[in-house]
Amino acid sequence: MACTSSLLASTTPSVIAPADVTIGHVQLRDLIICPREAGIVNYIHKNSIIEHDLHAPDLAPRPIADLTFVPNTLSSINLSDSPHTLLAAGGQDTEIHLSLHSPSRTRALWQFSRKLSGSINNSVLLARAFNSSHEPRLVVSNNDWTVRLYDVPLRVRWAQDLRCCGTLTLEEPVNHSSISPDGRTLLSVGDSPRIYLHSLSGSARLTFNRVTTLRIPPAISIHSNSLVASFSTAWSADGLKFAVACQEGVIAIWDVRSTKPLKVLHTSRERGGGDSGWMSDDPWDWARRSSRAPGWGARSVKFGCGGVGGRAGHEVMTYTEHTNLLHVLDARTFETEEIIHVPNISCSKTPPAHTPAPSLRHSGGRLSARATYRDDGIVIIPPRGAPPRTTSWTSAPPSRMSDRTGGSDEGDTMDLDEVEVDCLSRGGSPPPMNSYRPSSPYRPISPSPLSSQTYRPASPPYRPMTPSFHPYRRTPRRTHGEEEVERAEDVDIAGTCFDPTGGFLYVATTAGVAEWAVRGSEKRWWGSGQWA
Repeated sequence: MACTSSLLASTTPSVIAPADVTIGHVQLRDLIICPREAGIVNYIHKNSIIEHDLHAPDLAPRPIADLTFVPNTLSSINLSDSPHTLLAAGGQDTEIHLSLHSPSRTRALWQFSRKLSGSINNSVLLARAFNSSHEPRLVVSNNDWTVRLYDVPLRVRWAQDLRCCGTLTLEEPVNHSSISPDGRTLLSVGDSPRIYLHSLSGSARLTFNRVTTLRIPPAISIHSNSLVASFSTAWSADGLKFAVACQEGVIAIWDVRSTKPLKVLHTSRERGGGDSGWMSDDPWDWARRSSRAPGWGARSVKFGCGGVGGRAGHEVMTYTEHTNLLHVLDARTFETEEIIHVPNISCSKTPPAHTPAPSLRHSGGRLSARATYRDDGIVIIPPRGAPPRTTSWTSAPPSRMSDRTGGSDEGDTMDLDEVEVDCLSRGGSPPPMNSYRPSSPYRPISPSPLSSQTYRPASPPYRPMTPSFHPYRRTPRRTHGEEEVERAEDVDIAGTCFDPTGGFLYVATTAGVAEWAVRGSEKRWWGSGQWA
């Protein structure tokens, strides 16, 4: 049964398509993009980047780039002066892949792979330079405590090499970085509570000027030995807000004009019960599959661009938990939050990437890019601080082993060529479960007996304090449905993204991709100061 949502056209996805999405690293969950057109997504399948048209169920997903490694992270940028799209993927052994794609070609115009300096490439980002250069920049967040920026040459056909134009060294392994829409501010997080903001200046050689260092607010921790680490950052489309997601289950949003968080959210830790003892706080155990990571860790945060700068639609922010849950917030006020259980289609046989993958459609079929809900009226947003027009509803463990193992640039290669969704009850989500689940159910995290012997962070361990009271007001949350539904298996979430208009939202799991339409995507939203 579909449930009513004030932020999405429906809590039921408009399309659910089986897909085989590979998560290369248990903590890195940014593996799906929608670069150009609603319904056409790219994701990672083993050592390939796949293109999948969710709106064409008879069209087989196809590999558009074959790599020599399994990527941890995927990014894209549309070139401003051509119809081409540049893709980038990063791997665990300093690998980087770049490829240029045209919508009129089935193969990449060129592709280029090499190894960079450093260790694990935890995150890669393609961004536009803040100066007038038409060449994009590659931002690599690495486990060797650095953020490196590279110029990507596109003008010289045979000069497919990367020139490092700036290196920023921080105080711990860097897990994720993002750049503000104007290209002038770098936001970085890693294996500590610290959140770094630096301004960028210079041209051929960049200078990093520290703006401020913030801290992620403390988690409401149930385990004193958990370590704080953040793995996702995002900027709003207007550059006035940014958000950070921490694996301890904390999501914090700031206004750029203040060092105090605008909003702090916490995921629920009410994930079942029991005393099996098979959940650990040691990431090595997660990688070896001798235990699971907690399902409530916050992994991927994104802002949509709808409703910003005169665009049609509604500005929303999303974040995903390690398993099962997608959170959708009104990004204007952050006073409405809706929690959606991501569909589990693992019982469906997922076809290989080279065979047709039928989409699972719900009543009425999918929503087209021209939203089904048409309304030519103008929606007026009340001024900041005014009561909303609709009612708001109530409704992790340490990071990877850190190392500073240096590396050298090597290994250059180049190739040139012309289900219905169930609604949650207020009782919370079901206990996590993976394919290697033992017979006993979940219990709260307990220390791993191997932790003291095998896990040695290079940076000082940060222990989140458990406050006697929480200083931040909790966002009212709306959960959908009155009955709790039993589910047989957890859904591992591989990433989330918006289409370029901000009108459609995509969530990838290891078994499929689901699409939701953002409510009001055919409306223009105006602040009261813009309306006369």
